Amino acid sequence: MRKLLRQHPVGAVCALALVCFAPLLLVRDFSLANELRYLSIADEALSDGHFFAFFNHGAPYADKPPLYFWILMLCRAVFGKHSLTALCLFSLLPAFGIAAVLDRWAFRDETPSTRAAAAMMLLTTAMFLAMAVFVRMDMLMCLWIVLALYAFSRGRSGWFGFLTFLALFTKGPVGLLLPPLGAVAFLLATGRWREIGKHLNGTFSLALAVPALGWLLGVWLEGGRDYFLNLTVHQTVGRAVHSFHHQAPFWFYCAAVWGAAAPWSLLTVPVLLASFHRPVQVLGSAHKSGAERLFAWTAVAGFVLLSLFSSKLALYLLPLMPFLVATFVLTEQRLGWRPWMRVLLRLIALVLAVTGLAAFAGWFVFDRLPIPEDYAFAHTPLLLLSGALLAGAGIYAFCTSRRGWQRPVLTLGAALLLCILIASPLLPHVNELSSYGPLCEQIREQGAPDAEVWTIGLKRPENMDVYLGRPVTAVEPEAFVQDPSQIPAGATVVLDAKKDAAASGRYSSILLDSGRSRVCESDLYAIWR
Repeated sequence: MRKLLRQHPVGAVCALALVCFAPLLLVRDFSLANELRYLSIADEALSDGHFFAFFNHGAPYADKPPLYFWILMLCRAVFGKHSLTALCLFSLLPAFGIAAVLDRWAFRDETPSTRAAAAMMLLTTAMFLAMAVFVRMDMLMCLWIVLALYAFSRGRSGWFGFLTFLALFTKGPVGLLLPPLGAVAFLLATGRWREIGKHLNGTFSLALAVPALGWLLGVWLEGGRDYFLNLTVHQTVGRAVHSFHHQAPFWFYCAAVWGAAAPWSLLTVPVLLASFHRPVQVLGSAHKSGAERLFAWTAVAGFVLLSLFSSKLALYLLPLMPFLVATFVLTEQRLGWRPWMRVLLRLIALVLAVTGLAAFAGWFVFDRLPIPEDYAFAHTPLLLLSGALLAGAGIYAFCTSRRGWQRPVLTLGAALLLCILIASPLLPHVNELSSYGPLCEQIREQGAPDAEVWTIGLKRPENMDVYLGRPVTAVEPEAFVQDPSQIPAGATVVLDAKKDAAASGRYSSILLDSGRSRVCESDLYAIWR
């Protein structure tokens, strides 16, 4: 392992992460929120033959550009079904790619332990780790942004423009704005404002504008004027100025960044601020100095940009995580391992050690805690093992932080990844709480094959058509109580049996009065026909 770390430090860290994530890729089910919705949109696009204008059960869905939906559609056509393993690779492999690009860009002259620790810090940053195993377009956009700025640093304007387009084509306005904004902020801060025209030149503009205009032409021809305006105005200016979803105050990200960049935020955020407190002194090469300032200014400019948008989610901080980690690595190499940095790292180690000890002790008092019955599966010896591992890693990191950050970060990061692997046997239980897969399996087994499926009080149930291959109709509880006859006789009805037991019993009585008999009842849902 040591030889592998010396020769291929980033590859070794990525290999460990892949092993620890493997059960998530193989056993985890699609989440009932965005993942199922994206798959349902892709199915509808394949059915209707749409490639530029997308719809979710007939309603226009102009929230996202088409590139990621094309990936979903391609995987569906190749595998004959939606494979979570294959789709997650379009998040996990870009995450590994970002670590490799940063290593080649800024860390290639560092020691193997520094390069490995930098990759480990990035891959175990909370938001980065979570998005690496979800079926979302955010990590792919993040890769294009990093590559775009890498091309900028090499003076390749054409690639800078085209990669910026790919970032836009994957997620939307942030992908378009962040690379040029980071580049301009860097040039202004370093007194090189005359070079802005050199980088944002005609080649950049053509590489960005030509494919973008082709995409917009396809949107106009396929979706029409209303869809075009929805995409270009409502989903951009509307969300930025007065969002119809996820509104939050300007200071939202000042609080959210600590959780998004956890557990390393106690170290990386202060070091980002410290990187501006001194003039950059070149240690070895101007390349390293320039990369540090580009990373730092991109992180700050992106933070301000996101704060100006009306729509805010902690998830939107993802593109800033690589630059936050990279700034820490280069700033620490320039300033040296300062006592205040050591104190912050020890605080991180202490928090993780206490968390591990709490998990270890929690196993012995689990039955006395007010844990909901649905989560009783967490009372397992795996809790002891993961708690002991995390506590041991935290104590070791605390004791070895005097000489540097590399060994503590590698130890704590490896412990976090191994805790994910240790907890993987619990995934089937988690699926029952977080996805509709098990429920749809019951519907297929217990309900009539061709019966209509109706739901009462479920969250986003219409996307269950991904599993069932037939439409699902949702009805609000109040509307059902007022008019039970709207559900046709012979339909399979699914209602939430846990969220409100009294209400569920009321709906059940109405269904029984309508002459329907119970088919089965699970821990979470009651299914009727």
